[in-house]
Amino acid sequence: MPTENDNISAILQKLPVFAGLTEDEYGHIQKICQPARFDDGETLFVEGDSSPCMYVLLSGDVQLRTHNQGPIHSLNPGELFGEIGFISQQNRTATAIARAPAILLQINYDVFQNLVLREPRISFTIMRNIIMNLSNHITRMNKGDVLDFISMDNA
Repeated sequence: MPTENDNISAILQKLPVFAGLTEDEYGHIQKICQPARFDDGETLFVEGDSSPCMYVLLSGDVQLRTHNQGPIHSLNPGELFGEIGFISQQNRTATAIARAPAILLQINYDVFQNLVLREPRISFTIMRNIIMNLSNHITRMNKGDVLDFISMDNA
């Protein structure tokens, strides 16, 4: 019978942000992921907050919204969010609210930094993947899909 760790490992291996990691590297990432549960209507973070974590939505529904624009994006299971503020250490640019009971994996910045100092290849691979994701968002924006760009996770 698969364990929760097996399920987390399988999910991590499907996420584009972790594409290209070895089995051992997935194991390192899995060790720094903390499960978190949020109830319907519960706020994960607020626009303007610091960005100590990034998240992977495992199940449920999370909506990103801004003070000025209202709802800008509904996240689907398997999506990474909060990575831009996490990497840049800038304040959140959106608020994240659970719109159904949600289960997430949370990655803390300090714990992640300790890992990448020990395992620099992990850092390179993840940063490359984040850059590719941002590049795709910019390409879509240049094609006129500005709303999709705005809804990309700057949160």
